[in-house]
Amino acid sequence: MPTAATLTVIGLGPGDPDLITVKGSRALQAADVVFVPAPTPDESGRALAIAQPWLDLPRQQVLTLPMPMRPNLAPAHYAALAATIVQHLRPTPPTATPRCGAYLLLGDPLLYGTFGAVWEQLCIHDPTLRVAIIPGITSFAAVAAQTGILLAHKDDRLAVVPALYALDLDSTRQLFQSFATVVFLKVGRVLPDLIRILDQLDLTAHALYAEHIGMPEARVVRDLSCLREYSAPYLSLVLVRQPQRRST
Repeated sequence: MPTAATLTVIGLGPGDPDLITVKGSRALQAADVVFVPAPTPDESGRALAIAQPWLDLPRQQVLTLPMPMRPNLAPAHYAALAATIVQHLRPTPPTATPRCGAYLLLGDPLLYGTFGAVWEQLCIHDPTLRVAIIPGITSFAAVAAQTGILLAHKDDRLAVVPALYALDLDSTRQLFQSFATVVFLKVGRVLPDLIRILDQLDLTAHALYAEHIGMPEARVVRDLSCLREYSAPYLSLVLVRQPQRRST
């Protein structure tokens, strides 16, 4: 009896190909089919550029999955993606050897990513599918390492929040009452609003902005006053370390 098909979800890290894990590169090399979720077919190039050193294109099939970068996608969209994945991994005929798939994601697959919704649908479409997850280095860990910011020390508390869903003065003030360091992920179009809130809390001088970290177009800005009207890309973050806390 043939074994079940497998799908390994690989966190590629923030963008630097050198930051993919050894385990992730090995799983990528072993895959028969490589699934690349992307907002548009052109956007699949970013993940593929990171994965390029470990791809064997003459042997492997690369399939782009449409994944618009907007909140609250309909469940039917994730169901269609899951059906496509299962279709390409299911053996034909049924007695054939199941295929091995790799699903590529920037950052870490289980941190504010889209894979959670796809995973739910995969369990419905094929309960026998074996799913393994390989973590990736997060964007905020890479930013902290590059800029020399200590994320947490001793009894410090660290908060990681999605900026789009957690942005008002009262909730942000409460965050800084409880946490030494706060990371706002995917700030995008709400960056000007976030800067205004940090101004009101007198924390703008202690914030750092980063976008596309680890990629050729990476940008780090320590003076957020020049970004008050900036239209930030989706892959962006703001890291705030409170002044009374120790940093490197």
